Amino acid sequence: MSTPQVIPTTMQAIVQKRYGRPEHVLSAAVVSVPTPGPDEVLVRVAAAAVNALDWHFTAGEPMFARLVIGLRRPKRQVPGADVSGTVAAVGDSVARWRVGDEVFGVVDDGGFAEFVARSEDHFVSRPEGLPLPDSAALGVAALTALQGLRDWGRLQPGQSVLINGASGGVGTFAVQIAKALGAGHVTAVCSTRNVEQAHALGADEVVDYTTDSVADLGRGFDLFFDNAGSTRIREARRLVLAGGRYVVVTAPKSRWLKPLPRMLATPFVFLGSGRTAVVGKVSERSTTDLQLLHDWVESGALRPVIEATFPLSEGPEVVRRQGEFHATGKTLVLP
Repeated sequence: MSTPQVIPTTMQAIVQKRYGRPEHVLSAAVVSVPTPGPDEVLVRVAAAAVNALDWHFTAGEPMFARLVIGLRRPKRQVPGADVSGTVAAVGDSVARWRVGDEVFGVVDDGGFAEFVARSEDHFVSRPEGLPLPDSAALGVAALTALQGLRDWGRLQPGQSVLINGASGGVGTFAVQIAKALGAGHVTAVCSTRNVEQAHALGADEVVDYTTDSVADLGRGFDLFFDNAGSTRIREARRLVLAGGRYVVVTAPKSRWLKPLPRMLATPFVFLGSGRTAVVGKVSERSTTDLQLLHDWVESGALRPVIEATFPLSEGPEVVRRQGEFHATGKTLVLP
């Protein structure tokens, strides 16, 4: 393992030992700097992006999710799935990266720290022209938009797309990625304060849900990408053209069961309608897809919308804010 840089033995991180409100269960701590394995790189974190999953993993809600994320206590003890940074050390088997390379990627957890170690294929190069911290935003949210539109929604060039919840992390990427994939017409749904932004990101039409309704447009869409889950299921079915698809990537949640009832009911409501409903999908880390996002940024087809940045010490407050689910773009934590 090549380690020409002086690397400390300890670092600051935001840690969690139990479930609860972020401001109660997340705290700063001094922990050991991870040692990269033979096929891993150690990255000095420049920024970590905050995602809705950070709040859910911290709160342990909805409760049924604990069957996967840890029944009594969280398996994931350091938040942060997306990071950007500089390679500080490489394992003996690493061929792709060298010390000093600037990278971004999806690490699943551990991003709210000064260093993180992961397999070399978790990362791709920082796009030229994009500040290193901002590239941390090109993670879970962007992959959800890409895979949701292309794979789950099977978007084809020239098709019409409705994006509900077009102002958050996933939504701001979805508007741009729909256009990058060749959508013929993109209709974005958001609140008044985000209408101008949605137009700037490439939406052909924007519906302000505080004053108008998509139903009043009087037409359907080839793909309804629902990033809010606020539309009643039968109304959603009416908004999808025959042969079209309804993709739900999030929905209002409760402490115990929601959105499970909606996830179970949606396919049945669409059954026999000539339309397809896709629910319960989560994005998968893909080096190929991260590279595609990188290329779109360099070509000017994609840019992350950064709402705010906070120091690592304010990690608990950042996760609390994320739980309000009114984000405009992405928020970054800077070690």
